[in-house]
Amino acid sequence: MRQTLPMHIRAGVLLFLIAPLMAACSTPAPDRYYLLSATLNPAAPVAGQGAVIGIGPVTIPSHLDRSMIVSRTSSNRLEVNVGHRWAEPLDENINRILLENIDHTGKAVRLETFPWTSRDGVDWQIVVDIDRFERQADGKVLLAARWKLVAFESGDITASNRYEKVVDPKNTDVESTVSAMSDLLADMSVDIAKYIP
Repeated sequence: MRQTLPMHIRAGVLLFLIAPLMAACSTPAPDRYYLLSATLNPAAPVAGQGAVIGIGPVTIPSHLDRSMIVSRTSSNRLEVNVGHRWAEPLDENINRILLENIDHTGKAVRLETFPWTSRDGVDWQIVVDIDRFERQADGKVLLAARWKLVAFESGDITASNRYEKVVDPKNTDVESTVSAMSDLLADMSVDIAKYIP
């Protein structure tokens, strides 16, 4: 006669054997961290007296002000890319990359980041308000921003413009999206630098 284990013991043994398999399957993938990068090649400095340029403040919309990278899936819907994070606050990363890009244009003898003190001798201030800066539903990356160049001493706005451009990333992955975002910041930096005396 064949003996069988009681049902509750069989269930316990089965659970004991399956639990490690389930735990292994549910281990999340590690987060990936991204930074924007300066993509402009350094230009030769302009001969003569260069300006001291202050970069900032840079503002971004609240929906982008988070550690995870955001994409737009329709005009009214956003998707948070779980597991894909900014390595530093996005507004700080943008500010730093704008500073590096403007430095590479050769227009400044020195650069300062916002906030600075009056002792820093800033001649020109670049203020940037970003409206949109994400991958769109069609896979393209959009940067829409307003910027102004302010004579710091007088407070006069000497130039202002709206920048809006879309680029196709090389691939559909998040890293390609971030690379395309870096290229857009470089292009906007060149646009701004044209107005710096």
